Amino acid sequence: MSHQIEFSGVKKVFGTGASAVHAFGPVDLSIAEGEFISLLGPSGCGKSTLMLMTSGLLEATEGSVLIGGTKVKGPQTDVGVMFQDNTLVPWRTVRGNVELQLEMRGMSLSANKDKVDQLLTSVHMEDFADRHPYELSGGMQQRAAFCQAMVHEPKTMLLDEPLGKLDAMTRERIRSDLQNLWMQERPTVIFVTHSIEEAIQLSTKVAVITPRPGTIERIIDIDLPFPRDFEVKNSPEFAAYVRETQEIFRGYGVI
Repeated sequence: MSHQIEFSGVKKVFGTGASAVHAFGPVDLSIAEGEFISLLGPSGCGKSTLMLMTSGLLEATEGSVLIGGTKVKGPQTDVGVMFQDNTLVPWRTVRGNVELQLEMRGMSLSANKDKVDQLLTSVHMEDFADRHPYELSGGMQQRAAFCQAMVHEPKTMLLDEPLGKLDAMTRERIRSDLQNLWMQERPTVIFVTHSIEEAIQLSTKVAVITPRPGTIERIIDIDLPFPRDFEVKNSPEFAAYVRETQEIFRGYGVI
């Protein structure tokens, strides 16, 4: 099954009549299978709204969202979803939280033990598998949440500002972890962020979203090698992408 994502005339309006708020769209967008696309725009432009419509947790007012050629008509169970606030339950350990995703899907814990171990190791959480969320820093909690979202090997991942509440150094570490996981598994990823540098570092494409009602101002293809380490981030090419994106937002008076 293909995991290409298609948005056709997608629009969202909240409320009706005089109190109606046109939040997003209309937007047409095609995301190829295995692509990592970031939705980059100011607060309130509808990035998270588009994410919710893609996951099936919010219905579009107009238009359609298709994943693998099938129209999204309700909550999607075969995608990995991660929000800014993680969904770890406090009474389970890190391993128990990751395994919860398997249990909810009726998947064997014993058959997937190596997968859980591999994921925890890939984000440097193997020594914290038996800790509870309250014993972890915010960054560790987010790494555990990444494992929870990835353990069933989804071919589509929706990440809504998962690094938004973290300090700069922790964000950089988790960006690297996320980049490595994507390089290994190559799921189709939609990533919501406010950070220009973050979008350019992680993505194959960046969709620049206008202020509300959000529409796509420009799709920027990021032609930089992976992994995008400090050498790549300090390159003139990286700086040029940053300047190009900044100029778009300057035109809107956002920055």
